[in-house]
Amino acid sequence: DVPQRLVVTVLYEVRKFKTNRVVNAALGGWRIGLLETAESGPAFTVITTANTTNAFPAGSLRPNLLGDPALPSNQRAVNRWFDTSVYANPAPLTFGNSPRGGLRGAPVVTTDTTLEKSFFLTERWKMEIRGEFYNLLNHTIFNVPGFTFGAADFGVVSSARSPRTAQLAARVTF
Repeated sequence: DVPQRLVVTVLYEVRKFKTNRVVNAALGGWRIGLLETAESGPAFTVITTANTTNAFPAGSLRPNLLGDPALPSNQRAVNRWFDTSVYANPAPLTFGNSPRGGLRGAPVVTTDTTLEKSFFLTERWKMEIRGEFYNLLNHTIFNVPGFTFGAADFGVVSSARSPRTAQLAARVTF
């Protein structure tokens, strides 16, 4: 469930310099790639550990929803991602009315890049070098907040995805 998603990909190859072999070896033939992703945050469901149904439920139980839990973006913070006061345990022998996937986590915005070059060592041997950089701008990408009603972390974002990472590779083909 990702209602809004934008992916932009750009690939640029630096031209070869035919007039000077040394300049061409150092600067020519590089490929630079960019992948920009922006998407809505993941949907999540608020659940409760209290079993008020007096039955063996087939899945997680949900609490009752008493109002709108979504906070305006200017009131949202990692220690209060949604309004936790609008949830309550259902009455005995009933199921809760909170919807599935009713809330969203933080949006995902990330920039990934690649830098690569291949060149011949001899007529038969070719070398490729490549650098890949994920989340290049090091945007914080929060995981979904705690979604278990009554838990200590209910409504609190306590973790994030990996920060910027890089990977270097070299390959020889013959």
